[in-house]
Amino acid sequence: MQKVIEALELPLEPEDTDDEESPVRNGYRYLENRLDCLAYPRALALGLPIGSGMIESGHRHVLQARLKQAGTAWLPDHADQIAHWRVLKANRPWESLWN
Repeated sequence: MQKVIEALELPLEPEDTDDEESPVRNGYRYLENRLDCLAYPRALALGLPIGSGMIESGHRHVLQARLKQAGTAWLPDHADQIAHWRVLKANRPWESLWN
């Protein structure tokens, strides 16, 4: 990751350039501010997943299974509440909520 950041340092736009016109500077800032989130070798050594497949699969099975049933329509606030309940149930502390 450090090599990518170093490669972005050279073509940085001047500081007086608007953010909307500074994609390299914006990318550089984004990476610099998230180095702890991008420690892939450390995550792999700890046995943590680094891909998005697990999250996407959970989204499909936990949320979409309920929210995208045939004939259903949700107001945004209600869909958000349903999503919270589904995640709670999928993570298995559902029974402790009621006891």
